[in-house]
Amino acid sequence: MKLPIIALLLYTFFAFDLFAESSRTTQTFQEYIDEKQKVLSNKVINLFDSIDRGISRSIGSADNEKYCEDMEQKAVNDFFQDKNSVDEFFKNDKYTSETEKSYLRVSIGAAFESKNSTSFIHKVRAQVPLSRTKESFKLFIDDVKEDYRQNSTTSKDNQKSLEIGVNYFAPTPNDIKSKYSIGFSGLSTFASARYSKDFKIQKWLIQPTQQFKYSTKSDFSEETNIYFDRTLEELSLFRTTLHRKTQSSIAGFDYALAFSYYLTPSSKKGFSFTQQFWGNSKYTCDAAPRQFGGISDYSTFVSWRQNIFRKWITYEIQPGVSFHREHDYKPNQIVRFYVDFYFGNI
Repeated sequence: MKLPIIALLLYTFFAFDLFAESSRTTQTFQEYIDEKQKVLSNKVINLFDSIDRGISRSIGSADNEKYCEDMEQKAVNDFFQDKNSVDEFFKNDKYTSETEKSYLRVSIGAAFESKNSTSFIHKVRAQVPLSRTKESFKLFIDDVKEDYRQNSTTSKDNQKSLEIGVNYFAPTPNDIKSKYSIGFSGLSTFASARYSKDFKIQKWLIQPTQQFKYSTKSDFSEETNIYFDRTLEELSLFRTTLHRKTQSSIAGFDYALAFSYYLTPSSKKGFSFTQQFWGNSKYTCDAAPRQFGGISDYSTFVSWRQNIFRKWITYEIQPGVSFHREHDYKPNQIVRFYVDFYFGNI
């Protein structure tokens, strides 16, 4: 889905009834967009509900009704009492890989770099609950191709394609969280499995994760992430991340180390600082064609994320600098800007 199409759809939706609404002189613009967002959210929820009902009837499952109010009440807990509140607020890859919540997220933005051309960002992500069919199943739509290097550079090698499939959140024997996915990515099929477990050692929360994925397009890949979290104060978190990844289509293996600090003074705004080191055991690039096994990128980023106007509209700005081997370790100044729109149960 291209950026102009997304923008056109959003514009068409908000402008479609503008003439009829203009006669309401007592309605403010903020009330108008809130009403339209609520209408679209209800349509999203009803669409998800229709898909769930159709699948449930086709396989003969019991129609266990679960109303939106009940789902929302279950999801809305005290923000600062949730150990995953930082990840939920920043909507990072860790959160989207683990969450069982339903959502539709549309992101648009741009990335400006001193060493590369400006790139425009457009992402669509959705997860559909199948509460009637079976609570552990979720349909998903994802056109975000996550790559650990995206935090440091907008590499042209990071290809993305629309993924559509089903997530299955399995029961958790021995507190091991399991998620299995199967679906389509373009004209190819894929299957993946993700496992994680939490350990608490004194003031540290340690979470190792392991993911396996097979695709008919890019064959086999596996990825390990270990998160070391420590809450410094009620509103802040320090995280150390260890990363390793292998892909059958790429020589060597990726590895990374990241130190991050998160501060969420309220449920509507947050700040983060990340220092990252990335490398590949057999890295090559046009500027350095000989294989290199050391650190290929040193990067520093700060991020400010905040709700604007309404809860369902969020912006994020990420200034930073990257010292990449591809640019002979010369500074590449980067500024990214995103605007996220949320619909459904947020």
